[in-house]
Amino acid sequence: MIEIIEKLLLKNRTIVSSDVAQCMDIVSEKYPIKLHKYPTDAEYQSWPIPPEWNVLKATLSDGDRVIASYEESPLFLAPYSLPFSGTVSREELIEHTFTNPQKPDAFCYEFRLAYNYQRRLSEWRLSMPHDRLMALPEGPFQVEIDVEVKPGNMLVGDYSHPGSSGYWFTFLAHYCHPGQANDGIAGVAVMLEALDRITRIYPNPKYGYKSLIMPETIGSSVYAAENMQELDNTIGGVFSEMAGADEPLQLVFSRRADTYIDRVFLHVLNKQGKLPCRYVDFRKGWGNDELVFDAPGVGVPVVSMDRHPFAAYHTHHDNMELIELQRLEEVVDILLGVVEVLETDYIPRLHNRVPVYLTRYDLYADWTHERQQYDINILLLDSMWSGLSVLDIALKHELDPDMVRAYIDRFAQLELLEKQAVTPDYSRSVRFLPSFDKDK
Repeated sequence: MIEIIEKLLLKNRTIVSSDVAQCMDIVSEKYPIKLHKYPTDAEYQSWPIPPEWNVLKATLSDGDRVIASYEESPLFLAPYSLPFSGTVSREELIEHTFTNPQKPDAFCYEFRLAYNYQRRLSEWRLSMPHDRLMALPEGPFQVEIDVEVKPGNMLVGDYSHPGSSGYWFTFLAHYCHPGQANDGIAGVAVMLEALDRITRIYPNPKYGYKSLIMPETIGSSVYAAENMQELDNTIGGVFSEMAGADEPLQLVFSRRADTYIDRVFLHVLNKQGKLPCRYVDFRKGWGNDELVFDAPGVGVPVVSMDRHPFAAYHTHHDNMELIELQRLEEVVDILLGVVEVLETDYIPRLHNRVPVYLTRYDLYADWTHERQQYDINILLLDSMWSGLSVLDIALKHELDPDMVRAYIDRFAQLELLEKQAVTPDYSRSVRFLPSFDKDK
């Protein structure tokens, strides 16, 4: 995972660029990804694909010395800036330069030209450390921005492992934050590695698992527009970034906040000893592709697994020094824990409407001598008619999930019930949250 992040870090990773194709080639050396290509000017619902934007050169000088450049940091030039060559005053330079006074020594990510349809390729824009910009004399200054703009293809990488149920669970990550290690490509590395391990642990899974790597928001919007039937068959998903940072975990709930996927993640975090951790409501954390997949018209319950606080957010300080393999592995372990739950959980459907003859199958607890177990068994027997999954039965009644599954599994082993997969409709509509000890 470290190697993938390091190789992708300094590439011009924006919506459409020749470097993105190079990134996909690098990824495909380790993971068998399929590429979805969306050509410039094609429109997917309300989203048109922009042209390819390649950086040839970008410098700021006083005529004698280079003050800042794209070579120093990819964040120096805002993605989808216009080309420009000319002499400017200090006032004009400041007007065209993005800084963050709260992070005065940092090149900061100016994403607004790429993000904003109205501003894309309509102006030239730089980014510089605030203190360096403010310390400049009156000028004049020489700005050289040489970029290539031409038709291309937006790329979405897809690593898929189909399952027997026809339903999917999706791992989301974005690659489009150049010059930043945790914000974006750490999530890419984690999601691809998790999927790769899933293929080995579960060669014939119940659910299909899919890792999508794409440019933020536009990539997920276009993919959703083209694959709505797949998303309708998706029980849930997770987005991740900041995965390698040495900071506490943060869980961002799905839009509805109390879906099956929210419960599964809470359960896994609790089981792995990660609770309490910080919880954030939908749209209150780092907002990313979960905002598309879990939009009301799409409806896939998606949580986000990241880290907070992260002081290097959207700065060039988000470098390889802030990537720790142990932290990446921690997120991978959580994702694998979630998959283990999905693969083992099920909705029990008893074959017979008449109560089971419990003593015949050694499923009975004596009312007099085993009263506590008797009461639990009766609760579980009634709950098997509730339509809840085995995990949800345990969480709903605050019982040990392993104990509940062991008891209900015996009915399945005796062919007294059928195990039915959790469906997308169930994942969306059965809503409650367990009462874990939370530290919001």
